[in-house]
Amino acid sequence: MEPCVPRWFFVMLPDSDEAAALADRLPDTGTRRIPHASGRPWLVVALPGEQIVTGEAGADRVAVLGYSSATPAGLRTAAERAGSVEAFDALSHTLAGGFHLAASVGGRLRVQGSAAGVRRVFHTVLGGITVASDRADVLADLGGHRYDPTTLAIRLLRTLPHPLGEQPLWQGVDHVPPESYLRIDADGRGAMMRRWWRRPEPHLTRRDGARLLRTALADAVAVRTQAGGVVHCDISGGLDSTPITWFAAQGSARIVAATAYNADPGGTDDLRWARRALAVMPSVQHRVLSLDKLPGFFEGVSEVDTRWDEPTAACLAAPRMRANIEDALRHTARMYLNGLGGDHVLRGLPAWEHTLFRSRPWLAWQRARTNRMLSGESIAKTARGLLDRRGYAQWLHAAAASARREPSKDHRIGFDWDQPFAWPLWMTQDALRAVRGRIEELSATVEPLGQGRADHSELAMVRDGARVVRGTSQLGADAGLPFEAPLLDDRVVEACLAVRREERVSPLEIKPLMKEAMRGLLPDDFLVRTTRAGGSPQSVRGYAAHHAELLDLCEASPLTDLGIIEMGALRRHNRPQAGHRPDGHLVTTVNCALFLRNQVRGCAATPGVAHALPSESGPARALEE
Repeated sequence: MEPCVPRWFFVMLPDSDEAAALADRLPDTGTRRIPHASGRPWLVVALPGEQIVTGEAGADRVAVLGYSSATPAGLRTAAERAGSVEAFDALSHTLAGGFHLAASVGGRLRVQGSAAGVRRVFHTVLGGITVASDRADVLADLGGHRYDPTTLAIRLLRTLPHPLGEQPLWQGVDHVPPESYLRIDADGRGAMMRRWWRRPEPHLTRRDGARLLRTALADAVAVRTQAGGVVHCDISGGLDSTPITWFAAQGSARIVAATAYNADPGGTDDLRWARRALAVMPSVQHRVLSLDKLPGFFEGVSEVDTRWDEPTAACLAAPRMRANIEDALRHTARMYLNGLGGDHVLRGLPAWEHTLFRSRPWLAWQRARTNRMLSGESIAKTARGLLDRRGYAQWLHAAAASARREPSKDHRIGFDWDQPFAWPLWMTQDALRAVRGRIEELSATVEPLGQGRADHSELAMVRDGARVVRGTSQLGADAGLPFEAPLLDDRVVEACLAVRREERVSPLEIKPLMKEAMRGLLPDDFLVRTTRAGGSPQSVRGYAAHHAELLDLCEASPLTDLGIIEMGALRRHNRPQAGHRPDGHLVTTVNCALFLRNQVRGCAATPGVAHALPSESGPARALEE
């Protein structure tokens, strides 16, 4: 039986008869086979042609998959000069865009995603052969792997400290950390990971960093618009989507930009600011959309059929996003650009002050008190946070040990390594025990993403954003339209990380680095914006109208059969209350429920290979075919 596959994916295979047999199990329709020099398949790719660039020199070859500045001639030169797969580190650091890189040199293979984590790589061993893909579910289907119910239960947490958010959902499928590449031996029977990326040190002034950001963002947008045609842009009038629209308008593509509004207080602010910026973009066709004509918050979630390879925050937004994507397709768009990721690279974190306090205590104290006073925090609590010296492993272990069953709150980020977390009130005791045990096990060996809390927390924030963008990208792929977020391209992220933290962000100003980058390009009266539109009223109304649909979706999902949630508790604790948004843990539970349901719908092989959590009173009911 052929494994079921999503619309866009790739698989990388060693040069062997066993691997070729695996390739034969992948569909021919809609895929392109890029061969080894032997003629056996090296890459099986289901992507639009404009996302595939290759180069070869003799038996060696390299491919870049995605949107990048790579050219066939440039890749051919890189293959001629390589000599080893390790030599492609340099190329990885110079290409603009968002992409995967795969190489074959002397029979050895290399494959990597993006350092930010939007483009990921997974691998598994099938018949003794290591196989890699950008989709965990493709490998799970090829190998008939079972779900890991503990990892599924972890995804119910609203906060996913490193490395909880990077674990694949299937036993036998492993992940490649974003900063590393996977190297596979020529016979396919040995593999290892090697690091290719380290974050830049924050040493630039705001002015120098702004110039670097301007260049990086211009390049990131250009690689996506250079093919011309119609490109759709969201333009909310904020400091994320508006610069992207401006850069898009500088190329050869015809730009259609859309702004949405509603009748809520402040609901037309985005439109007013977008029009102010569009005054310097006369070639852009501006479309104004009423949110009343789009699916409301939580409306139509049960009808979403996209097959993601992990639970994602894109699930609940999917009906509205899908409506926007379909509208863009009706206007003949070949690309959809969005401003996702800006909040993850352009805003500051209190943990920065914790690190700054070690070298410039007075400046750190001033910045910390400015932030803390705005939220009413006491001087004593601020001082305790700045003086805390716990390492990351100690913090993660303590966070799991002290976590309680309680409603998910909008925890204000403090000086800790990450946000505190709680156990959902409806997580079963077996699931809670398994999750706590897994976190304790990980905390015995886990290393932070950086030396101090500042380095760690900002990279963790980037990866949080990458998980969201990866989910939205898979939604776009399912519809056949690239849904791209240039602000989380590696070169753009590096430009932001290279700026001194005390100059990158100000406690009293929104995204000053982007404002400086766009000074002279966007109007001065636009760059003074200090407000942001919110969706809280829509969220409250939507939950009141559709909560029964969400709960029914959870009840019908495999989460109950896998022994992860207790449905009675879920219903008791999720009754709509006037003026209140839903518990954040309900949102993550719905994300998991939709992920599991759509995996089952999308692939007939998946339901029969799921494990359930063990129970003290006997195994929970296994997921049945």
